[in-house]
Amino acid sequence: MSEHLYQRIDLHTHSTASDGKLTPSELVLLAKEKGVTMLALTDHDTLAGLDEARQVAEREGVQLINGCELSVAWNKIPLHMVALGFDQGDPALLRWTHRNQVVRLDRGRQIADLLVKKGLPDLFNKAIEEAGESQLGRPHFAKVMVREGMVKDMNKAFDQFLSNKKIGQIRDVWPQLEEILPELKSSGCELILAHPKRYPITVTKLKAVMADFKRHGGTAIEVASGNERPDHVRFLERLSREFEFKASVGSDFHGAFGPWTNVGHYTQIHEQEIAPVWYSWQQ
Repeated sequence: MSEHLYQRIDLHTHSTASDGKLTPSELVLLAKEKGVTMLALTDHDTLAGLDEARQVAEREGVQLINGCELSVAWNKIPLHMVALGFDQGDPALLRWTHRNQVVRLDRGRQIADLLVKKGLPDLFNKAIEEAGESQLGRPHFAKVMVREGMVKDMNKAFDQFLSNKKIGQIRDVWPQLEEILPELKSSGCELILAHPKRYPITVTKLKAVMADFKRHGGTAIEVASGNERPDHVRFLERLSREFEFKASVGSDFHGAFGPWTNVGHYTQIHEQEIAPVWYSWQQ
């Protein structure tokens, strides 16, 4: 484990409740093995894994922070927002997660129809079956394509059929920041712009996103998310100060796909130069 104490903290992870490889229990056990002492489970648009994760976390002495990664949009550009530290029964959060789950199914039907137009068979039911109890998403379609021999691997599935550029207008389905942020702000949770440097937008647009995110109730940004480039982390640290955001960190763990992807693993940050969001929960 890294000598940096902050890397005992991971505030962005996924389980089989959405598109992760491990069950909530397995995720917590891996976090414990890797020396993580504060963990947030942030599955996409669902709280379904939290009860199971908490039961194991309490037994193993891992501090579990309630989390969820919500799909949102800014000027029709899809973004991800992590909500942390909320009451699990918060009505506003439950309403928005339910809304996004319905949207995911409708979006899945639209993706399946688009793939048919591109010459593939209707994969909707197989994608639903692949998702199981998880939230339906593009990775489930990709897995079906690989299994059925339509593409070589997941990367090819996205390159040829499922990238943001390929699915076009189907991206325009998520709630706008100005719709969702004010409601969730009233719950008192931390609202964090996830992995800001992954969006295919200019620096000017990114700063505009952050200005609107702040104005409508956002409280923090992720300055490190997984195997981020060090210069990107420095840049995001500067933006967190410029916009007076708290700073969050996380692996965005979905599965151990290589030595650079594991719970508690992300690019080194300068903790003394930011306002860490996790100070709110340190015991």
